[in-house]
Amino acid sequence: MTVVTDVKGVGEALKKALAANGFKTAEAIAKASPSDLVKVPRVGESRAAVLIEAAKAAIASTPPAGKSVARKAPARKPAAPKPTAAQPAARKPAARKAAPRKTVAAVAAEKRAEEAARKAAEEQAAAEKAEAAAKKKAKAKAKAEKAARKRKEMEAAFSKAKDKVKAKSKKDKKPKTDDKKKDAKKGKKDAKKGKKDAKKKDSKKDKKKAKK
Repeated sequence: MTVVTDVKGVGEALKKALAANGFKTAEAIAKASPSDLVKVPRVGESRAAVLIEAAKAAIASTPPAGKSVARKAPARKPAAPKPTAAQPAARKPAARKAAPRKTVAAVAAEKRAEEAARKAAEEQAAAEKAEAAAKKKAKAKAKAEKAARKRKEMEAAFSKAKDKVKAKSKKDKKPKTDDKKKDAKKGKKDAKKGKKDAKKKDSKKDKKKAKK
């Protein structure tokens, strides 16, 4: 079995999250589908595909269990027939375990995992850029709407003040107009009265002349 931390891109935090969802080994991740892995927190569809490929690569690069290199027992030389103490037998050094070589499939799986990781990073960067642009656009729109609303309120207040001034001006002009009308009426009345008085005087003069 291959431990989860052997999978490229899996740290302690992700290891705990995967274990909590039943993925305790690289084999479990390799057998899972992207739809199963997206249930794990912080794992999206693109990252799920990357983890599956990385798990397959980790399994392929891990040597199968139970095939350890057999160690030969050290050969002992027969003791020389001497009356002196026997010399200790020379021991051969234990054979070193050869480092496992990556298979073609493992190398290909690693390349696919790297390509998927690069693609996922590019997609994430593009998504973040688009999100930032959308936020900026929304902020500018909200600012413009606020400015338009404020301008509308100012125009309404100005129009109201203007109407108020007009109403007051009309109110102030009305008494003056009434006074003018009264003066005009009085002037006409006085003019009529003057004409009547003048006619009466002329009539009296004519009568006097006629008597003479």
